Amino acid sequence: SLPAHLIIGWILIALAIVSILIGVIMALIQTDLLRLIAYAAVAEIGYMFLAIGTSIAALGTTYATVALQGGVLHILNDAIDIGLLFLVAGAIYFVAKKRSLDDISGLARNMKYTTVFFIIGLLAVAGMPPLNGFTSKFLIYESVYQVNPILSIIALLGSILLLAVFIKVFYAAFLGPELPELKDVKEAPRSMLLAMGFLAALAVCIGLFPNIFLDALVKPAATALLDHAQYINMVVGGL
Repeated sequence: SLPAHLIIGWILIALAIVSILIGVIMALIQTDLLRLIAYAAVAEIGYMFLAIGTSIAALGTTYATVALQGGVLHILNDAIDIGLLFLVAGAIYFVAKKRSLDDISGLARNMKYTTVFFIIGLLAVAGMPPLNGFTSKFLIYESVYQVNPILSIIALLGSILLLAVFIKVFYAAFLGPELPELKDVKEAPRSMLLAMGFLAALAVCIGLFPNIFLDALVKPAATALLDHAQYINMVVGGL
């Protein structure tokens, strides 16, 4: 029979792929900005499970360590990136009192800082360099490829589609023609800008200096988790 860690790992991988696909597909068809970001978060949770499942399936190999490091870092990154996008959506709703993409357009003219923060958030979530999402997703792609190249291609395709989704949002909400009812919209309050700026700065810093965060936070956490996983696998395997 197959080892327990292999069965559990592949179950998590299967759930991860389903989560990525559902999240991306549902995000593609949304017009409500907050709901769209929520489905993008579902897809990103899929990447976390993909990393964890890969690390369990490949237990005892170097790729297990790389996968778990990518998963742990991605949890941190998504808290920053998805959080930033939700703050941007909240700022838009605060000043425009609208959240449907059909009702907002041309916001870049009066909300320049918010626009910049949205660009950082969308590129980070899509895993584009030199932002934080690139590092964690690269580690995930690399380790998943060693387990099954097709899974790596699906994961990469999911990121490309997420990028397309948020580019569509960016064009519709920020670059489209200015709507008459939004001509008096002003930039978000300073308190909101500071919160968005803090998360955007974290996304840039982790992207530019990933080794600092990997060495200080991610690698110790991943090593501790793997040690426990290997111990549990030995106990379960001996039953």
